[in-house]
Amino acid sequence: MVALTFGSAPGKSMAIIGSPAQALAIIAKANGRVLAASDYVTFARSDDAGFVARLYAAGALLVLDAEQAGGCSGLPPRRVAQL
Repeated sequence: MVALTFGSAPGKSMAIIGSPAQALAIIAKANGRVLAASDYVTFARSDDAGFVARLYAAGALLVLDAEQAGGCSGLPPRRVAQL
């Protein structure tokens, strides 16, 4: 599953596993934007290609596709989107 994240399309949300303080610094270095954060998982996205590689280069230990990890997609909930 980790290897599949490298092939993620630009604009997909990613889950960065680790402390929020470290994740925020990593996301900033990788030119991403934070969507949500909790104690151990921070969700971020970037519309630029190579975001996952930049996250790892910035020091991320584990990056997962947020949708597959059970996290947010960055899109509004369906009930809101249908209004």
